[in-house]
Amino acid sequence: MARFIYYNQNPDGQKKSDCVTRAISLATGLPYSTIRQKLHYTSKLYECPKLDVYCYCHLLDDVFKFQRVDCKGMSVGEFADKHNKGVFLVRMPQHISTIVNGDCIDIFDCRDYIITHSWKIT
Repeated sequence: MARFIYYNQNPDGQKKSDCVTRAISLATGLPYSTIRQKLHYTSKLYECPKLDVYCYCHLLDDVFKFQRVDCKGMSVGEFADKHNKGVFLVRMPQHISTIVNGDCIDIFDCRDYIITHSWKIT
């Protein structure tokens, strides 16, 4: 069964609306500031708000070229149970989280949320 592990990737330890930066930083192992900068450049390139789903999808799909994973109708917990090896990003309405070896790592427990997009981190 998928576990929830509290972890706040924000360098100042603040709980704020930075889930995109936190999750991608944790999943890729890249510094928080590097991801923030990549989101900024992606938003300029694609003329979109940097925290908008379409903007960070461009970053994940077109820049990092991460593989999309089927997640239709799955909750975060179900997805984590099924994909218990490797690192994944899972997007749900108005949030994105990181799954590492079947554990949901985030600042709140989102295992019951339904996923809309997911990526395997390579």
